[in-house]
Amino acid sequence: MNDELTEISVSNDSFFNIWPYVSELKAAKILSKKIKESELVHKVYRNSTQDFEHILLATEKENHFVKVVVDRKKKKAMGYLFLDL
Repeated sequence: MNDELTEISVSNDSFFNIWPYVSELKAAKILSKKIKESELVHKVYRNSTQDFEHILLATEKENHFVKVVVDRKKKKAMGYLFLDL
């Protein structure tokens, strides 16, 4: 199975509303409260079947991200993981 990810525009807000989940990650100190919300979303990718989104959130370290995986059909965040690129 080859499920390619396509980058979608961050500026048009067509991606899943992750802000309640982001608040939880900030409260748990997984994301820094120092980063402005306008600069938090780095990239958004959607799979070819349009079922899942992978949203990369900026951290205080360069090339380090928190990736939130969202199930668009269930309309919920499935979890997160750390990426060190």
